[in-house]
Amino acid sequence: MQQGTWVQLIHARGTDAQAVILPYVFSVLGTFAFIIWGGEALDVGAVQLAIAAWVVLGSLWTLLWFDGVIADLGAAMKDMDSEIAASNIGANFAKAPFPLFRGFNALVIIVMAVLQLTALYS
Repeated sequence: MQQGTWVQLIHARGTDAQAVILPYVFSVLGTFAFIIWGGEALDVGAVQLAIAAWVVLGSLWTLLWFDGVIADLGAAMKDMDSEIAASNIGANFAKAPFPLFRGFNALVIIVMAVLQLTALYS
């Protein structure tokens, strides 16, 4: 793979990661804010179901999107050309534990979904 193409792919996947993180954080914060200050609206089963559906589907969407980004970055590590691989950042990139990143990402998103659902139904 040409170095320019490799750099563009890494940049594109980094942009994808940034595009999903902020909406996910705002979604989690918004859900918790509604749970805390939603008042009587939270006593309606349909409202609870809608929020629970959003929590589950939004978390799944985020998990799959971000996991794909991390998987692609891990694969890109194997496609580094010799010039990039010989650089300090290339060496750092090559030793990054991408499977650990993927597992931790899944753990955080699942825990946040469970916490939101627990707060919603307690």
